[in-house]
Amino acid sequence: MALDKEGIKIYLTKLDTTPFKEYRAIMTVKANIDTVAKQILDIRSLQKWNFKTRKSELIRKVSDTSWIFYMNHHLGWPVQDRDHVSRVTLIKKGNEQTITIVPANNVLKEKEGIVRLTNFKGFWYLKKITEDQTLVVQQIYGNPGGSIPAFMVNMVVTKGPFESFKELRRRVENLNKK
Repeated sequence: MALDKEGIKIYLTKLDTTPFKEYRAIMTVKANIDTVAKQILDIRSLQKWNFKTRKSELIRKVSDTSWIFYMNHHLGWPVQDRDHVSRVTLIKKGNEQTITIVPANNVLKEKEGIVRLTNFKGFWYLKKITEDQTLVVQQIYGNPGGSIPAFMVNMVVTKGPFESFKELRRRVENLNKK
């Protein structure tokens, strides 16, 4: 376990095919599973709670359960901004919901001065514990592209999911009270 703080646990995995580590973040929130899923899939509000996300927008609705999202991440000097285009798909099965995230690299032209992330994959897994309590798991692997050394990325890989999970929890628990 790389981090266990404020009810958020983050695990790192070294993959055989890359020097960049994959993370798995886990927490339980006091919110209905549908409230959590709606917050994750609300692309307009994503930039308000997802760590270092400067811009998030819907490119296209593919179906009632699949979308193409664009996100831009401002990482701060001296690192260039990153962006990615993802196909996001929601799968509901009983008391569980999975949101898969895969690259949609050919949908949008790359933007000058921004490094396009093309090698990533991930998912959100939500499990209803009770009517007002949900297990939230996010697992992501991503190569940040450009010239950032893997050892530097791996040193800070827990910060983004930790900060995002804290803010997601705050938002969904406040929505659940309404």
